[in-house]
Amino acid sequence: MCTRILWTGKVGDKSSSVCGRNMDWGFDMEEKLWVFPAGLKRKSDVKGKFIGWVSKYGSIAASVYDQGTSDGMNEKGLAIHANWLTESYYGERDESKPGLDGNRGLQYFLDNFATVREVVEHLEKNKDLQFVPTKIKKGNGEQEVQCHLAMEDAQGESVIIEYLKNGDSVERDIYYSGDILNYSMQYNVLTNSPPFKEQLLNLQKYEGFGGELDLPGTTAAADRFVRGVFYLKSLPEPANQREAIAGVLSVMRSTAQPFRVPDSGAYASSTRWRTVAALTEKLYLYESSLYPTLIWLDAKKLDFKEGSGVRVFDLAKNREAIGDVSEKLTPAEDLFGNNVSTDSLHLYVRTHIS
Repeated sequence: MCTRILWTGKVGDKSSSVCGRNMDWGFDMEEKLWVFPAGLKRKSDVKGKFIGWVSKYGSIAASVYDQGTSDGMNEKGLAIHANWLTESYYGERDESKPGLDGNRGLQYFLDNFATVREVVEHLEKNKDLQFVPTKIKKGNGEQEVQCHLAMEDAQGESVIIEYLKNGDSVERDIYYSGDILNYSMQYNVLTNSPPFKEQLLNLQKYEGFGGELDLPGTTAAADRFVRGVFYLKSLPEPANQREAIAGVLSVMRSTAQPFRVPDSGAYASSTRWRTVAALTEKLYLYESSLYPTLIWLDAKKLDFKEGSGVRVFDLAKNREAIGDVSEKLTPAEDLFGNNVSTDSLHLYVRTHIS
């Protein structure tokens, strides 16, 4: 239902990191692009002990249904993406543990961390941090969000995080590029089911990765994973940043899901939109499947200083926009400022972030 691809390499004599993401869903997602400055006070929306923080970094975020961040990049070049994973398991809520809800989970990392290493170190120091799933609109109903996360940074480091069921317990698996011996290209790709460890094993069945099977062509997540790795490793060295972005976009389009009638049932996922985060250049691009023209925001040109204000660009109302849309941003209230439930404790708890 989603695909993430990270390319790292050289553009001229400089290292570069460019990440692409397809957002696959069965319905319009009412997406918007947000610019959040530093200095915003926020807290997680959970029962029991919550987390409070003040945003350290400004960020560009893509929201869905005015509900939460689903994708984004901060001013330091840390990017994050949530991909659906049916096997995700978060366990019962333990109200004595600090909880981080799904709507604010991605934004928490964008607000507080500059690199993947900082994220991993924070998670290792705060193992009692509990991820609390929320529900997302799905047609005329809603469904509990089940996701694994991918993050990458301007230095080219990457991490994939999954929460899975292990007996009666929650198993948190972290695949961090800095900890993996013989780190290779397949760790830079993420789709959906099955969990990441099984995706890596399945890849070994195919020619070029130890097996004899030909490149698969269906829209199944396991097939998209194989194609993503294959085409990613086949990309030519770019002559400039434009070619680096174009190369990533070409891989994203090869792993996209076309609009289609469901084979059975009443739901079929298709690629609604995609983003590309040029992390070294701090450029965030968006492309709709309905109006395939690129728009972008350049983080180097945006004001993220405390007090500069929250700004938004409504993508659903501006489908035909093209190019840099920074001049079309409009002032807005914080996406997370008015949707804290009464189930939260009326106590502001600031976590220590190191």
